[in-house]
Amino acid sequence: MICPSCHQTASTWVRNSFSLQGVTLAQSFKGELRCQNCGVRLRNTKYSKHFWYSLTTMAVFVFLIALFSDRLYLSFGILGLALYWAALVILSTLIFVYAVWKYAILEVVAEDELVKK
Repeated sequence: MICPSCHQTASTWVRNSFSLQGVTLAQSFKGELRCQNCGVRLRNTKYSKHFWYSLTTMAVFVFLIALFSDRLYLSFGILGLALYWAALVILSTLIFVYAVWKYAILEVVAEDELVKK
């Protein structure tokens, strides 16, 4: 996530995951944040193609694991299968959150939008 104004990292992964990044909750839901270096208000407009590649790969991986879950059930039992699926869901969520942070394409929010509201 590179700031188009200062060309540095706009937000760290931890800041992106656990804070509002200097904007209100309503602005955060709209995909807005403030650059941690220059303070410019930014908006997430779209994601690069790498995000979609990683999301597709993750979905295919989960689908293939689901196909073979019967063999895992027979080998490890219901508790082993439940722990395996819990780990898979947590890992998939972390990968998704990382991809959302890493491959976001940002634009500067125009100052006239601030005056309208």
